[in-house]
Amino acid sequence: MERSVVYAYDLPRKNFGKQPLFTLTQEVMLDSMDPDKAEQRKYVLRNPISRECQMYLPKSEHTINTERVEMKSRSVDHSEGGWPKDVHYNIEEETIRYRRRIEREDTYIHAITTLAPKFLKFIKQNNAVEIYEQYFQGMEETLSSEKPTAKLNNLYRDAEQRPVAGLCWTIEDDPKLVVTYCSKVYPVKEPVNKTFHCFIWDLENPFTPHGEFLPPTACWDIACSPVNPAILVGGLDDGRVCVFDVRARAQPVSISPPHTANRDPITGILYIQSRLNNEFFISSSDGQCKWFDIRDLSEPMETLTMSVDVPRGEEPTCSNAEGISSIQFDRALPTRFLAGTETGLVLNINRKGKTPQDVISGIYKAHKGPVRAVHRSPGITKMFLTCGDWTVHVWSDDIRTSPIITGKMHRYQLMDAVWAPERISGFMTVSEDGEFCYYDLLRNYNEPVVCMSVSKNPLLKIVPHADGRLVVMGDREGTVYLVSLSRDLIMSDSKDKPLMLQNYDRECRREQILAARVKEIRLKLRDIAEEETKDIEEDPDEEALIKIAEEEYRKAVIDEIRREGGRKR
Repeated sequence: MERSVVYAYDLPRKNFGKQPLFTLTQEVMLDSMDPDKAEQRKYVLRNPISRECQMYLPKSEHTINTERVEMKSRSVDHSEGGWPKDVHYNIEEETIRYRRRIEREDTYIHAITTLAPKFLKFIKQNNAVEIYEQYFQGMEETLSSEKPTAKLNNLYRDAEQRPVAGLCWTIEDDPKLVVTYCSKVYPVKEPVNKTFHCFIWDLENPFTPHGEFLPPTACWDIACSPVNPAILVGGLDDGRVCVFDVRARAQPVSISPPHTANRDPITGILYIQSRLNNEFFISSSDGQCKWFDIRDLSEPMETLTMSVDVPRGEEPTCSNAEGISSIQFDRALPTRFLAGTETGLVLNINRKGKTPQDVISGIYKAHKGPVRAVHRSPGITKMFLTCGDWTVHVWSDDIRTSPIITGKMHRYQLMDAVWAPERISGFMTVSEDGEFCYYDLLRNYNEPVVCMSVSKNPLLKIVPHADGRLVVMGDREGTVYLVSLSRDLIMSDSKDKPLMLQNYDRECRREQILAARVKEIRLKLRDIAEEETKDIEEDPDEEALIKIAEEEYRKAVIDEIRREGGRKR
């Protein structure tokens, strides 16, 4: 072991110096310098004084937009391997013959005896641990302390920057996103839509579309089959309907003839409940709703004209019909659906009604402009929301005079709204300023729980997935945004439904009391107006009274003169 290097300093004590001792003494004036007046006159006092001082190094920020890297994913189908090239594994006889030849070799027994102990160990471990066991299955749910959030996962761009017209999800284990693009502006001088191709996007690949289909004209809306994800139904701007099978070809496999088409573009298309899930119905701005079967598009199964005010003696026609801007269908009510009109009305339609009054069972004056969206609540079938102008209202089927929950006015117009699929008290909106908002009626009626700026362009459509975790929305420049929600915005607590039912009953009761009070006030005002009219009729005119008095006076004077003349004779 090496010695450590040490150097010692020695100093005698006498060289340390004397110890300092401090004592208090009086102050002593050493010198005094008076100011020089001559030098003072050479300077002027500055007030105020502004001075800047830079104490850190200057820095700058610069952004660089790199080129977009296009990526492609390729897969290899590995069905069965380990066979020699001369053995076809699809032929069972060759595989059996090859196994017998290997089993006769001397090395086969040695390989089995060597690998058997290792495999026995793995098998015992697998049997000892239940990998599919669910722990803590019977525990009660607790309120989450997580803050509600929304996260932008992906975006899917259209190279031609066409507005998003329709959005829908395919119903399968690995869902795809079907998007149609077109401008819904009325063409004045030249056609607005010059290209009509639409895309099918894979959620994991935002660079290249998974598929493509080509409608003959601009496709305003799209719907996916609930049983076959390869079957798509599109509504065109010339009033026709076409069916696509993306497995066969990009062009439509069937299309409705022109003489059965609507006069105006298709504004909504939805599947209805049927035995084979092959029936759907459409709506148009000409005021007609038609029911079709995918197997035969030559003639509609049924046609219904939305006429609210039909003159006596006339039949409902397109001339007196209300243009339909949005529709909604709930499988819990197979014969009923809701329709929003371009004049701000919401119609509660009974498809099996025999008379016009039975067909349109309810009329709600929802908005001043077109009703852009109408959706029935997935948890409370009698409650639905409407979106139009700058507000979102919540209505009840039993109360037609006013909404049970009135939304506040927004600065920008709301373009679309939809209920949350799983959370009973939540709904989502998109606005013209590109913001996505999530509202929870159990927390606050007017303030959103989550508000997220998604795009610089107006957002036009919003469609959530069936499980509620993912939400897609499209803007005016053809970009589709995929947003994921936190757990608090997806699932409902066990107490949410009873609380929401109590809230719904309370609001309905309040509106009924207010409606009864308004009716009572109107009756009182009408009675007061009738009494005033009666008083006016009973009180004669002053001029008429004067004329009557003058005539009576003349008659009295004439009678008196006649009497005096008779007496003189």
